[in-house]
Amino acid sequence: MPATKNSYDLLKLIFNVLIIGLLIIFTYRVAAAFLFGLFWAVMVVIATWPLMIKIQHILFNKRLLSVCVMTVILSLFFIIPFILIILSITKNGQFLIEWAKNLPLQKLPTLDWLDRLPLFGTELHQKWLEVSKTDGSDLIKEIQPYIGTMVSWTLEQATNISIFAFHGGVMIVFSALLYLKGEETTHYVYLFANRLSTQYGEIAVTLAGQSIRAVALGVVVTAITLAIMGGLSFVITNMPYPGILTLILFICCVAQIGPVIVMLGAIIWQFWDGNTYSAIILIVVAVILTTLDSVMRAFLIKRGADLPFLLILFGVIGGLLSFGVMGLFIGPVVLALSYKLIRAWISEQQ
Repeated sequence: MPATKNSYDLLKLIFNVLIIGLLIIFTYRVAAAFLFGLFWAVMVVIATWPLMIKIQHILFNKRLLSVCVMTVILSLFFIIPFILIILSITKNGQFLIEWAKNLPLQKLPTLDWLDRLPLFGTELHQKWLEVSKTDGSDLIKEIQPYIGTMVSWTLEQATNISIFAFHGGVMIVFSALLYLKGEETTHYVYLFANRLSTQYGEIAVTLAGQSIRAVALGVVVTAITLAIMGGLSFVITNMPYPGILTLILFICCVAQIGPVIVMLGAIIWQFWDGNTYSAIILIVVAVILTTLDSVMRAFLIKRGADLPFLLILFGVIGGLLSFGVMGLFIGPVVLALSYKLIRAWISEQQ
């Protein structure tokens, strides 16, 4: 019998690819407004799933009751504090602008206590006196444009409160749905991953969940803890605008900059204002926060996933710079998956 030749309908193939491409584009256009809230909800649900299961056991194994409790908790811990902080920024923004405009009129203190510092105190004091003799006008004029830029950026971000509230509401809705259908959703995700790769699909999904939980524990929980402790120290020492300072402290901790910059600025402010005891309290708090930042983050990340600490750190920083806030989770997940898959491939060759 003559061998049958495989014939391909090229035009049909082109139309199939075109239709699939158009469906993907239109689907993305429709869902684009909800993607940020959906990704946020996925990260939150993966990180807090063990807590939801514990609450469910307490509430007589009623999933609906536990979902309601978790929804209330998310509303309290993710929406209300941020809205209050943004409102605080909006309320006090005008005062910051006036303060920046009046900087050249401010008289610099003499900071006589610098002379009592050992080793470099006298030299540092003399340098400061040289600056203060000219009222520091040259130095302040150089700094003022940067302060104005920072204040303008802060106020611009505060105007996006409606967008943030929308994404927060979408996150709450999707989180409730994922809590309610968590096992079923996970099953379909594993099936999809298995269709993509029978050998590594399930491993990749499991590793992605572990990486997300590790980052949530190590980075976000650490940042929240440090921000709360720092915010309380700002309130105790009567620092101006403690809400704004707490927000900046939280952002610096999440971005892996650490609490040093914010705490150092608060300490200098207290010394400038003549509040020596308050400055000493802030110095002690700054030392505690800096130590806790390194120890707590490393411990929680290693507890959440058995991955190299530097891998997670580079993933957090690179993801934040490339993708914004969601990059905190996207970066470590991508690096962790690449790292594990490459290791599995090398081990397979051995």
